[in-house]
Amino acid sequence: MDLKNPSCDTTRAPVSQQGGVCTLPDVEAPKVTINIDGIDVEVTSGTTILEAANQIGVKIPTLCAHPDLAIAGVCRMCVVEVEGMRTLQASCAYPITAPMTVKTQSRRVRQARRHILDLLLRKHYGECYACVRNGVCELQSLAEEYGVDYFRFGHPTEPIYEVDTSSYAVHRDMNKCVLCRRCVRTCVDLQEVGVYEAIGRSNQTKIETFLDKPLADVICINCGQCINRCPTGALRANDPTDEIWAAIDDPTKHVVIQTAPSPRAGIGECFGLEPGHALTFEMNT
Repeated sequence: MDLKNPSCDTTRAPVSQQGGVCTLPDVEAPKVTINIDGIDVEVTSGTTILEAANQIGVKIPTLCAHPDLAIAGVCRMCVVEVEGMRTLQASCAYPITAPMTVKTQSRRVRQARRHILDLLLRKHYGECYACVRNGVCELQSLAEEYGVDYFRFGHPTEPIYEVDTSSYAVHRDMNKCVLCRRCVRTCVDLQEVGVYEAIGRSNQTKIETFLDKPLADVICINCGQCINRCPTGALRANDPTDEIWAAIDDPTKHVVIQTAPSPRAGIGECFGLEPGHALTFEMNT
């Protein structure tokens, strides 16, 4: 980010548009001092409340915010109380331009976050123990942190959407989607493919592909980047374990393993080797 000209920041633009020419005058951006939970912090004008809180180690929960992606401000989990303002503000999207006092753990804030989680779980179908993201799910972690021990507004007992298993790489279950739009921004801004989009309004909103077609029938390149940023089990990699074991156990088949170049270069880091160290001819026995 250009601290002298924060308006020239292109790090959150689509990849092909980053590093563009900025013609704003070279003027030092002003500094602003704000107070967050009793701690004073000086930041550059235009910094968001969430970024300022991160600088001083104050944790504000998020679901839609991600360091790789543009600001969305749709999940509202990051709401905070700004002194003098009637409503709670989304800290990930609120730019600091003047001194202010912020409370991140007031009763209003905690209650709002709890209600947001309850509403998300209202349409979240599935059992956590049977989910592939059990233990590493951001929604599950927040529900535990905020003491969600029952479904205040109910819970679906039947799936609402059909699970899309058409892709050989991505397993897509919109019954677990929280509408954070991370997948949309990842596909549009980082990969510049544009498979996903948010369709509909209000409680009818849904993340869809073109004409709601299966992933196998659209322009998905099976890169898996949407999986990396999905906070729940809505998107995950297809697991062919059962098919592989079935083939290995089949006496009529001779199973051959072939690895792509990327695992050969990436798997070494799991064993303490330097990043990029190739394990060609060393992975399989």
